[in-house]
Amino acid sequence: MKRASQRKIPILDIPGLSAFQSLHRNPPELELQGSRVVCLFNANQTFYALSERFNSNELVSVIDFLNAQRQLKAQMFALKAGVER
Repeated sequence: MKRASQRKIPILDIPGLSAFQSLHRNPPELELQGSRVVCLFNANQTFYALSERFNSNELVSVIDFLNAQRQLKAQMFALKAGVER
C-alpha cells in the first residue's frame, strides 16, 4: 500500500482549484489520460490547506489568478499538442 505522501489527487476543474494551487506555489503534475489532461497533486498538508483556503473563497488578485490560469492552460494545450503530432 502506498503512503499518503506518495498518493496523487487528480483534479479536473480548470480554472478553479488547480489555478489557485499553482498561484500559491503548489503546481500540479500534468498527465494525459486519453484526450483529457488531468492535474495531479501530492496528497499532502500543503494541498489540503490550500484547498481549504480555496473553498473558503479567499480573496486573491484577479490578474494574478488569471495569469496562473493562462499558464496552466498553455501547459495543458502544449501537452495535448505534443501527443497529437
